[in-house]
Amino acid sequence: MQEEVRMSFWELLALSSAVATIMGVFLTIYALINNKTLKEESKLTRETLQKLITEESRLTREMIERMTERTEKMIERMTERTEKMIERTTEKLGELIVSEGQKTRELIRKKE
Repeated sequence: MQEEVRMSFWELLALSSAVATIMGVFLTIYALINNKTLKEESKLTRETLQKLITEESRLTREMIERMTERTEKMIERMTERTEKMIERTTEKLGELIVSEGQKTRELIRKKE
């Protein structure tokens, strides 16, 4: 014969409370483990980002240094070229002055 098993309201409430407590304990343990994992992942992410930022800064500094060196070399070359042009222009101007002076002296001699 089958016996009918019936729980009273209070027994059902006690069973539900026990199940809820057990679930609460499991959820708490899961949350603690998850929190620890998230903290570790966050730390790793921060470290990775810091490494990326440091590497990017280093590369940027190196690029700026190279550009500065190239610019300085270019300025040096342009300065040398400009100095040579000034020197040649001064020589040509001197030759022109001598030539014109010579022409002027010859004209004065012819008129005398």
